[in-house]
Amino acid sequence: MPKTQDPMPAYRPPIYRLFQLTVRFGLKVFWRVRVEGLENVPATGPVLLCVNHISAVDPPAVGAVLERHVHFMAKQELFSYLGWLLPAIGAFPVNRDVRDASAVRQALRLLRAGRVIGLFPEGHRQRGGRLGQPRPGSGSLISHAGGAVIPVAVRGSWRLFGRVEMRFGTPVDLSGSQDPAGDVMRAIARLYYRPEQLQHGLPWAESD
Repeated sequence: MPKTQDPMPAYRPPIYRLFQLTVRFGLKVFWRVRVEGLENVPATGPVLLCVNHISAVDPPAVGAVLERHVHFMAKQELFSYLGWLLPAIGAFPVNRDVRDASAVRQALRLLRAGRVIGLFPEGHRQRGGRLGQPRPGSGSLISHAGGAVIPVAVRGSWRLFGRVEMRFGTPVDLSGSQDPAGDVMRAIARLYYRPEQLQHGLPWAESD
Protein backbone atom coordinates (compact mmCIF):
# COMPACT_ATOMS: atom_id res chain seq x y z
CA MET A 1 0.00 0.00 0.00
CA PRO A 2 1.50 3.40 -0.98
CA LYS A 3 2.31 5.79 1.83
CA THR A 4 -0.17 8.65 2.22
CA GLN A 5 1.40 12.01 1.48
CA ASP A 6 1.55 14.34 4.47
CA PRO A 7 -0.51 17.48 3.67
CA MET A 8 1.96 19.51 5.76
CA PRO A 9 5.45 18.22 4.82
CA ALA A 10 7.36 20.98 6.67
CA TYR A 11 5.49 20.34 9.92
CA ARG A 12 7.77 19.21 12.77
CA PRO A 13 5.77 17.88 15.77
CA PRO A 14 8.74 18.06 18.21
CA ILE A 15 9.17 21.76 17.43
CA TYR A 16 5.44 22.34 17.86
CA ARG A 17 5.50 20.51 21.19
CA LEU A 18 8.43 22.60 22.45
CA PHE A 19 6.67 25.78 21.30
CA GLN A 20 3.47 24.63 22.99
CA LEU A 21 5.18 23.91 26.32
CA THR A 22 6.96 27.28 26.20
CA VAL A 23 3.65 29.09 25.66
CA ARG A 24 2.02 27.13 28.49
CA PHE A 25 4.77 28.28 30.82
CA GLY A 26 4.24 31.87 29.69
CA LEU A 27 0.50 31.64 30.26
CA LYS A 28 1.05 30.49 33.84
CA VAL A 29 3.65 33.16 34.62
CA PHE A 30 2.38 36.25 32.82
CA TRP A 31 -1.43 35.95 32.64
CA ARG A 32 -4.41 34.78 34.64
CA VAL A 33 -6.09 32.45 32.19
CA ARG A 34 -9.37 30.66 32.78
CA VAL A 35 -10.35 27.93 30.32
CA GLU A 36 -13.80 26.36 30.01
CA GLY A 37 -15.23 23.66 27.76
CA LEU A 38 -12.11 21.78 26.67
CA GLU A 39 -14.18 18.61 26.90
CA ASN A 40 -16.17 19.85 23.89
CA VAL A 41 -13.16 19.37 21.57
CA PRO A 42 -13.14 15.81 20.16
CA ALA A 43 -10.04 13.80 21.04
CA THR A 44 -9.78 12.41 17.50
CA GLY A 45 -10.96 13.24 14.01
CA PRO A 46 -11.21 16.49 12.07
CA VAL A 47 -11.97 19.63 14.07
CA LEU A 48 -12.36 23.24 12.94
CA LEU A 49 -11.85 25.70 15.80
CA CYS A 50 -13.47 29.04 14.99
CA VAL A 51 -11.99 31.70 17.28
CA ASN A 52 -12.62 35.41 17.69
CA HIS A 53 -9.47 37.51 17.42
CA ILE A 54 -8.39 40.08 20.04
CA SER A 55 -4.60 39.75 20.08
CA ALA A 56 -1.57 38.23 18.40
CA VAL A 57 -1.37 35.99 21.47
CA ASP A 58 -4.62 34.20 20.56
CA PRO A 59 -3.20 31.51 18.21
CA PRO A 60 -0.38 30.21 20.43
CA ALA A 61 -2.56 30.48 23.54
CA VAL A 62 -5.43 28.48 22.05
CA GLY A 63 -2.97 25.90 20.76
CA ALA A 64 -1.23 25.68 24.12
CA VAL A 65 -4.32 24.78 26.17
CA LEU A 66 -5.20 21.82 23.93
CA GLU A 67 -3.45 18.47 23.90
CA ARG A 68 -4.07 18.08 20.16
CA HIS A 69 -1.91 19.97 17.71
CA VAL A 70 -3.63 22.92 16.04
CA HIS A 71 -2.76 24.11 12.53
CA PHE A 72 -3.53 27.81 12.25
CA MET A 73 -4.05 29.94 9.18
CA ALA A 74 -1.63 32.86 9.53
CA LYS A 75 -1.58 36.04 7.50
CA GLN A 76 0.94 35.65 4.70
CA GLU A 77 2.90 38.73 5.77
CA LEU A 78 4.17 36.83 8.84
CA PHE A 79 5.97 34.27 6.68
CA SER A 80 8.41 36.92 5.43
CA TYR A 81 10.15 37.01 8.83
CA LEU A 82 8.90 33.86 10.58
CA GLY A 83 9.05 31.66 7.50
CA TRP A 84 11.17 28.95 9.11
CA LEU A 85 9.12 28.69 12.31
CA LEU A 86 5.53 28.91 11.12
CA PRO A 87 5.65 25.91 8.74
CA ALA A 88 7.54 23.90 11.37
CA ILE A 89 4.71 24.39 13.88
CA GLY A 90 2.09 23.59 11.24
CA ALA A 91 0.84 27.06 10.31
CA PHE A 92 0.09 27.92 6.70
CA PRO A 93 -0.40 31.27 4.94
CA VAL A 94 -3.62 32.96 3.95
CA ASN A 95 -4.13 36.14 1.95
CA ARG A 96 -6.74 38.03 3.93
CA ASP A 97 -7.45 40.54 1.15
CA VAL A 98 -9.04 38.02 -1.22
CA ARG A 99 -10.96 34.76 -1.15
CA ASP A 100 -7.84 32.62 -0.82
CA ALA A 101 -8.85 29.32 -2.42
CA SER A 102 -5.39 27.79 -1.93
CA ALA A 103 -5.55 28.36 1.85
CA VAL A 104 -9.02 26.81 1.97
CA ARG A 105 -7.80 23.78 0.01
CA GLN A 106 -4.85 23.36 2.39
CA ALA A 107 -7.19 23.52 5.39
CA LEU A 108 -9.50 20.93 3.83
CA ARG A 109 -6.56 18.61 3.12
CA LEU A 110 -5.57 18.80 6.77
CA LEU A 111 -9.13 18.21 7.93
CA ARG A 112 -9.42 15.16 5.68
CA ALA A 113 -6.24 13.89 7.37
CA GLY A 114 -8.02 14.17 10.75
CA ARG A 115 -6.19 17.28 11.97
CA VAL A 116 -7.35 20.31 13.98
CA ILE A 117 -7.53 23.64 12.14
CA GLY A 118 -7.67 27.04 13.83
CA LEU A 119 -9.62 29.70 11.95
CA PHE A 120 -10.28 33.36 12.81
CA PRO A 121 -13.48 34.10 10.87
CA GLU A 122 -13.12 37.86 11.48
CA GLY A 123 -9.79 37.77 9.64
CA HIS A 124 -7.99 40.30 11.81
CA ARG A 125 -7.83 41.58 15.36
CA GLN A 126 -10.85 43.49 16.63
CA ARG A 127 -10.56 46.67 18.66
CA GLY A 128 -12.87 47.98 21.36
CA GLY A 129 -13.99 44.65 22.76
CA ARG A 130 -16.62 43.88 20.11
CA LEU A 131 -16.88 41.02 17.66
CA GLY A 132 -16.60 41.65 13.94
CA GLN A 133 -18.20 40.27 10.80
CA PRO A 134 -16.76 37.08 9.25
CA ARG A 135 -14.44 37.65 6.30
CA PRO A 136 -15.32 36.52 2.77
CA GLY A 137 -14.23 32.95 2.24
CA SER A 138 -14.56 31.74 5.82
CA GLY A 139 -18.04 30.40 5.10
CA SER A 140 -16.73 28.10 2.38
CA LEU A 141 -14.24 26.45 4.73
CA ILE A 142 -16.77 26.22 7.56
CA SER A 143 -19.44 24.63 5.36
CA HIS A 144 -17.02 22.05 3.90
CA ALA A 145 -15.11 21.25 7.11
CA GLY A 146 -16.49 17.73 7.35
CA GLY A 147 -15.86 17.49 11.08
CA ALA A 148 -16.77 19.14 14.36
CA VAL A 149 -16.99 22.95 14.11
CA ILE A 150 -16.21 24.33 17.57
CA PRO A 151 -16.80 28.00 18.47
CA VAL A 152 -14.16 29.49 20.75
CA ALA A 153 -14.47 32.83 22.54
CA VAL A 154 -11.39 34.64 23.85
CA ARG A 155 -12.24 37.51 26.15
CA GLY A 156 -10.17 39.82 28.34
CA SER A 157 -6.79 41.50 28.10
CA TRP A 158 -3.47 40.02 27.03
CA ARG A 159 -1.63 42.81 28.82
CA LEU A 160 0.93 41.38 31.20
CA PHE A 161 -0.77 39.86 34.23
CA GLY A 162 -4.16 40.55 32.68
CA ARG A 163 -7.17 38.27 33.05
CA VAL A 164 -8.24 36.22 30.00
CA GLU A 165 -11.08 33.76 29.51
CA MET A 166 -11.13 31.09 26.81
CA ARG A 167 -14.45 29.33 26.33
CA PHE A 168 -14.82 26.33 24.01
CA GLY A 169 -18.42 25.74 22.98
CA THR A 170 -20.25 22.66 21.81
CA PRO A 171 -20.12 21.79 18.07
CA VAL A 172 -22.27 24.05 15.91
CA ASP A 173 -25.03 22.26 13.99
CA LEU A 174 -24.75 23.65 10.46
CA SER A 175 -27.08 21.20 8.75
CA GLY A 176 -29.26 23.22 6.42
CA SER A 177 -27.49 26.48 7.31
CA GLN A 178 -27.77 29.27 4.75
CA ASP A 179 -25.12 31.36 6.53
CA PRO A 180 -22.52 29.05 8.12
CA ALA A 181 -20.00 31.80 8.90
CA GLY A 182 -22.70 33.97 10.45
CA ASP A 183 -24.07 31.05 12.47
CA VAL A 184 -20.60 30.31 13.82
CA MET A 185 -20.00 33.96 14.73
CA ARG A 186 -23.34 34.01 16.54
CA ALA A 187 -22.28 30.91 18.48
CA ILE A 188 -19.02 32.67 19.39
CA ALA A 189 -21.00 35.75 20.45
CA ARG A 190 -23.13 33.70 22.83
CA LEU A 191 -19.91 32.50 24.49
CA TYR A 192 -18.23 35.90 24.38
CA TYR A 193 -20.88 38.28 25.70
CA ARG A 194 -22.37 38.31 29.17
CA PRO A 195 -26.09 37.36 29.42
CA GLU A 196 -27.08 40.93 30.19
CA GLN A 197 -25.33 42.11 27.01
CA LEU A 198 -27.52 39.82 24.91
CA GLN A 199 -30.87 41.12 26.13
CA HIS A 200 -31.27 43.29 23.02
CA GLY A 201 -29.61 41.02 20.48
CA LEU A 202 -26.01 40.40 19.55
CA PRO A 203 -23.97 43.63 20.03
CA TRP A 204 -21.31 42.99 17.43
CA ALA A 205 -19.79 45.31 14.85
CA GLU A 206 -22.20 44.67 12.00
CA SER A 207 -20.35 46.91 9.53
CA ASP A 208 -16.74 46.00 10.44
